[in-house]
Amino acid sequence: MNHTVLARKWRPKKFADLVGQQNTVTVLQNIISSGRLHHAYLLTGTRGVGKTTIARIIAKALNCLSPENSEPCGSCENCQQIDRGRYVDVIEIDAASNTGVDNIREVLENAQYAPTSGKYKIYIIDEVHMLSKSAFNAMLKTLEEPPAHVVFILATTDVQKVPITILSRCLQLKLRNLSAAEIELHLRYVLEQEQVSAEDTALDLLAQAANGSMRDALSLTDQAIAFSNANITEVITRQMLGISDNSSIIEILTAIQKADSVNLVNICQRINNEGANLENILEQINYNLFNIGLAQLSPQPQLSRELQNLAKLISLQDCQLYFEISNLGLEQIRKVQNQYPIFVMNLLRMIAFTIGSTQEKQLLIQATNCTTQLVSSSAPIVTTSAEIKEEVTPKQIPVVTAEGAKETRVTPPQVPEVSIKAQNSQDIEEVAPWEEPITTDAQLSAEATAANPLEDLVEKTPPETKESVEELAEEASAVEISLETPAQFSNWLEFVKSVDLTQIDKTIAVVLSNCSQINASNSGELALAINDSYRQLVNTACVDQIEQMLFNKYQRHFDLNFNFVAEIQDGTLKSHNQAEARAQQESAEEAIQNDPVIQDLITNFAAKIVPNSIKPL
Repeated sequence: MNHTVLARKWRPKKFADLVGQQNTVTVLQNIISSGRLHHAYLLTGTRGVGKTTIARIIAKALNCLSPENSEPCGSCENCQQIDRGRYVDVIEIDAASNTGVDNIREVLENAQYAPTSGKYKIYIIDEVHMLSKSAFNAMLKTLEEPPAHVVFILATTDVQKVPITILSRCLQLKLRNLSAAEIELHLRYVLEQEQVSAEDTALDLLAQAANGSMRDALSLTDQAIAFSNANITEVITRQMLGISDNSSIIEILTAIQKADSVNLVNICQRINNEGANLENILEQINYNLFNIGLAQLSPQPQLSRELQNLAKLISLQDCQLYFEISNLGLEQIRKVQNQYPIFVMNLLRMIAFTIGSTQEKQLLIQATNCTTQLVSSSAPIVTTSAEIKEEVTPKQIPVVTAEGAKETRVTPPQVPEVSIKAQNSQDIEEVAPWEEPITTDAQLSAEATAANPLEDLVEKTPPETKESVEELAEEASAVEISLETPAQFSNWLEFVKSVDLTQIDKTIAVVLSNCSQINASNSGELALAINDSYRQLVNTACVDQIEQMLFNKYQRHFDLNFNFVAEIQDGTLKSHNQAEARAQQESAEEAIQNDPVIQDLITNFAAKIVPNSIKPL
């Protein structure tokens, strides 16, 4: 048999031929060129990434008769003998078949002898994690103090099973999985040298199926060459790998997005009848959901138009949910022989865990809009302090009665009621222009007088009335000044609520929001309780800053006394906000329950309110 499989034929002979392990190659080249050799190396990584290959290259580089910049020449007798596996000073041991202590002891006994023809005696132990505990113990002494001419190169795919005492005696080099792009590029080069035609999409499928292993990729390529008669196409590669085309994946995702379970089951039956590998199909769905999730957050122009449309139709939350379900499905489907039920049920679970069908979603949106209008219409009218001040100030001017100005009174500022009544009356009655009453000159003069009542009253009233008006004006100015005096301290919670916590130091904000008042004295002593877990935050600088904030607001000094307790039930801003949130949540749920549209949906369409789906405005 003259044919050699691609994995052996294209096995790298030098460091420069290695693909995707540049970090490890750089370390080894620097070690060899500088002569700072370590007595034991541990190569870790998944299958087919080059552990044994690198071990043989190290053996050739150390025993090469004419090395070239830490690279083996590959043409000397030592290099050729190592490539053929006939070099007596390079001993390869398969730990999977030689697990006993006797096998290892025999090897270690020969390690004390000098190499026969080379400079170093190299021991390559593959799958070292398969050795028994007694075999590992037998290696410890030799690994710790080996002869100067001995180098151990250990390789494993499961470093977790290697004892820590072995790991501490080795220089560990981790080989990474190869990317699909690196594998595809190398496959294209190999097939060009082999004079085999292949489509780029087919090579991409082979690279994806290799899962980071170059050896697996070359083995799959050998299989594809035989399956396609040296003409590798996408269709043949999909048939060989049991991978469905992307159109079927788009159909599945579209059916899930539309909540069309009947069509989804039909698609699954068709794919299963075609003999596709259901695990690979689920992996494709998972990968496409990953691309959809990326497209929802940032533009992905390389994606197909169908996937970009799905990224617009599927919500971000649903995409994350589908991705999680597919991940769990992959774990389940690898544990069973009959994969079809697991495959179908995981896809149906994606539909079952969403809000519902398209019609139900539209009804829910309609009900939500109606409830939003109801809640917004019942929202309280809030006016700013500036508006209230502008409207209240004219009302505080003393009004003199017409009977000699003997009685004075200040009318209360009923601004919100007046504005609401005026607005309601304007909404209810709309008088046509030709029906409006004609304004006479007397009425115009009366309105002008009403515009400035103080001047008119001062001019028309007797002197004693003028004096009373001036006294009342002084009293009004005194009232105006008193409004600008500092606020009085009522309680700790009101003070914390008046502070914008987003504009101060985060540490101070945490302390403020987690304190509750115990008592307060007229002398300014303020006792506060805070959870003991915040003890480290309450330092001198923190207390001084809080006292300064109190002084700036109330223009008086406070002496804070913090008491550290195990638990605080209420009285803090945090507990107050939580109580308000619960009250708002209960109010929103009650509004939804009592909404006539919701009740009609429940009665006529058997609708159900999804728990925890109601959020207050």
